[in-house]
Amino acid sequence: MDVQQDMRLWIGTDLSEQEFGDLAEELVLRDDATLLPHLLLFAERHADFWPGTRGQLVLAGMLRVLVDTLEAGETDKVLDALSSCPAALAQQALDLLVTALPEGALETPAELDDAMAFCIAILAGASGQRDAVAVFLDQARPGRAEGFYGPPAARIAAHFAPAADKTGAFKPKLIVWDLDDTLWHGTLADGDAPVLIEKRATFVRAFNRHGVVSAICSKNELAKAREALEGFGLWDAFVFPRIAFVPKGAVIRQMIADMQLRPENVLFIDDNPHNLHEVADAVPGISVVDATSGECDALLERLLAENAHVEKSRVADYRLLETKVAERAADQLSDEAFLVQSGIHATFTNRMDNLEFAERIEELVNRSNQLNYTQSRIEPGTIRDKIQNIDHYEVLCAFVWDKYGYYGLVGVAVYAFRTQTLEHFAFSCRIMHMGVEDAMIRELAERGYPLHASPAFRKPLPPQSSRAITILSYADADVRARVLAEEAPRDWSKVDLRIMADCQSGAFFHYSRHQAVTDFDNAPRLFSLPQMKCGAYREQAFPRHLVYTAATDYIDWRWEKFSREIDHALFLECADMFVDMAVRGGHKVLLFLPPEGLGLKMYELHKGCVPERSRVWHPVLNHYWRGVAAKFPGVFTLVELAEVLAPDELIHAHHYVPSALQRISAMIDDWYDTETAALGLSRAA
Repeated sequence: MDVQQDMRLWIGTDLSEQEFGDLAEELVLRDDATLLPHLLLFAERHADFWPGTRGQLVLAGMLRVLVDTLEAGETDKVLDALSSCPAALAQQALDLLVTALPEGALETPAELDDAMAFCIAILAGASGQRDAVAVFLDQARPGRAEGFYGPPAARIAAHFAPAADKTGAFKPKLIVWDLDDTLWHGTLADGDAPVLIEKRATFVRAFNRHGVVSAICSKNELAKAREALEGFGLWDAFVFPRIAFVPKGAVIRQMIADMQLRPENVLFIDDNPHNLHEVADAVPGISVVDATSGECDALLERLLAENAHVEKSRVADYRLLETKVAERAADQLSDEAFLVQSGIHATFTNRMDNLEFAERIEELVNRSNQLNYTQSRIEPGTIRDKIQNIDHYEVLCAFVWDKYGYYGLVGVAVYAFRTQTLEHFAFSCRIMHMGVEDAMIRELAERGYPLHASPAFRKPLPPQSSRAITILSYADADVRARVLAEEAPRDWSKVDLRIMADCQSGAFFHYSRHQAVTDFDNAPRLFSLPQMKCGAYREQAFPRHLVYTAATDYIDWRWEKFSREIDHALFLECADMFVDMAVRGGHKVLLFLPPEGLGLKMYELHKGCVPERSRVWHPVLNHYWRGVAAKFPGVFTLVELAEVLAPDELIHAHHYVPSALQRISAMIDDWYDTETAALGLSRAA
């Protein structure tokens, strides 16, 4: 079986038991710990394989690889290898390892080899015994050379430190409130007239404004509680109200599941110690606080201050989810049937289209935990560079909506061409169990991006298929308008400038001060000269002002519909048609010519490009456009990029570094200002 090419591993489809066994044996025989996640990601789906003889042999081989890797001093490689190991399998491996040791060896851990002690500690941590890791490593420490033992032991202990110790701060996404003597003074069931605690009401509204939603879990009659909340103007400030005379532990556990959150991101506030202990026991990881303690308001003030930078309400998002949960429960549909009837649609944005969403991309990756499959983070302000670095990265974003509403940008994949791996693969919990991850993997595969090399996933992908999702092209004008109406509303009737610079168009738009009147190309939504021959240009809109980078059509594959390579006669025919359209249509065109006469490497423009031929064509085709600008000076304004850009600003003859793109954008703005000012004067005259 070819591990690197078997895409079933990546899209989550099950292998047969025999195929899985073959794969497991092959991976272990390669003696490479970095390959083990290929196996461990899907270990739970083949739980019956491991207790058998074949499974135990594979497990023994895996232990050998881990110990050998630790003996080589590569502790991080083992930690990474086991990051996706199911806890139950880690326990089986630990049990098998212990049985191979001399009897009583665990009672004297200081006598174990370093590598064996490290392996036992790592397997214990991976099996869920995090608290025992540091203790065991300390017990094994006496008599060892600290210079060799200390650093790996510290790394392992830190890796398995309890979550609270590693994060250092509680980051809430949900606050669950009791009502009686928590949100208000008084007990409804006793006939009291509730008196609102104004400070707590202010907290609820403020947290809503800063991205933390509030829910209710109260032992009360729903009708009376709702009436009181509506009287205080607070009913609509809460999502997922659970108001009934039932135990709170099970209710909050189900609420968190319905809201697709993690207990570690939830705070429960109640005045009753019994309720607090019940919820803490029923929902491991949740934070609880006594509403009657002085600590409560102090904690809320601190959390609000820590979220003050978030200027986004998520109430509407969870209200949408609340509607879905209620409708599904009422219809009693299976998972697949519910997804099908939901009418899910998705579209993917790539390259420079994503510059408009850069901040949201960073926020999604950095906030996502449950569905951050690479467990990676983005340094704020850096994703723009990767979006613009189209020669080395592909940034793909998923936008999703269904009959219940619009979910927005809910998925991000950042693919590195050099390593053929995913640096980031993260999703919003709002689309959990919808199959969007599978849709993204399939989209990457269709775009020709293989997921080779060391696996990037730190946790298993969900089993949901994307069969229920209708994929729409972002190149479709209606789809793009649908997304931008939500994400970046604009009045399309005011568009007066189009940037036709292929994949760099979006960068020029991003830096422009005239975004309100500008549209831009991004493959496959673009203009190129061969469209003049086939007539496809007639389906596009050409406003009065056009920016055209001639290099767009200086590459052979652009002409493949008519010729294997650039045909000079065909180029002249199409270029003449474009010039005629511009002149007759009253357009103003800013024309950028690429540098010529550079070193040969600068003309290695794309895979399969013949740089020698490309370098020869540039002066020939540039000569044509210089003649056009000289003949029609009132229509075409020529810019020689060789006179504008320094050598270190060139990635190659057609692609430029961000600082250069920003400078070119400023040139476009200045040209547009000059042209529109002249137009205004002529109209006034």
